[in-house]
Amino acid sequence: MEQAPLRPLGDVMTLIETLGHEVTYAYEDLVFINHNDFLLQFDATDPNALDLFFNTECETAEADEIAGRMIPEAAQKGLNIRRKGTYTMTEAEDNNLQITFNP
Repeated sequence: MEQAPLRPLGDVMTLIETLGHEVTYAYEDLVFINHNDFLLQFDATDPNALDLFFNTECETAEADEIAGRMIPEAAQKGLNIRRKGTYTMTEAEDNNLQITFNP
């Protein structure tokens, strides 16, 4: 069985805090941020690459401002963040959340 590469969650958390946000939850390859304006998804093959998705309820100007600050800051920490699209989060059965990604 192939071992998954170690993901630099600590570096990601530091980056998010530097930008004035907070990581509220990390589950498998997803990193959830306070207020759910955006989330990050670790790349399956490159542990230093993450995809950035904004909540469809996040205003475009705010998303542009966050991405404009996050991407260069991440690069200085050796992280490659790619803006990928949007997502919606809805409540599913049994109090589970369903996330739908829109590239």
